[in-house]
Amino acid sequence: RLVGWISRRQYMSPKYLYSKGLRKSRVLFGINHVEPQDFICVTEGSLDTMWLDQCGYTSVALLGANMSRQQEDLLLGLPTKEIVLCLDNDQAGRDATEKSLTRLSTKCIVSSIKIPQEYKDVQDIRNKNELDRVIETRILW
Repeated sequence: RLVGWISRRQYMSPKYLYSKGLRKSRVLFGINHVEPQDFICVTEGSLDTMWLDQCGYTSVALLGANMSRQQEDLLLGLPTKEIVLCLDNDQAGRDATEKSLTRLSTKCIVSSIKIPQEYKDVQDIRNKNELDRVIETRILW
């Protein structure tokens, strides 16, 4: 079911535009493509999720750094053993990772990745072997 659209502007602010009425806090981008997996990655942005999908990793996006209660419930309902937080490598992403780890850790198996300093997010990691290494060396909470 279509709930809204997203467009991205390269050189303008805000960078992302969402359709009027889209309640980002009530959806996970990409959830309609999720099938049972050992782990599912969670990103901030839709393009990060699409990149991980292209690289063979099942992923959903929060459409922002912070996880709402509704998104938490959706994550806990995913057909997986582990949730891997792949949030951005900036202060907002690091803060959101800490909050999400704390909230989810008593309810499921949750881990997080450490994005190398030279990258802002998973989409910036264009070398598949390096991306694989980052995800494989995730830190279990």
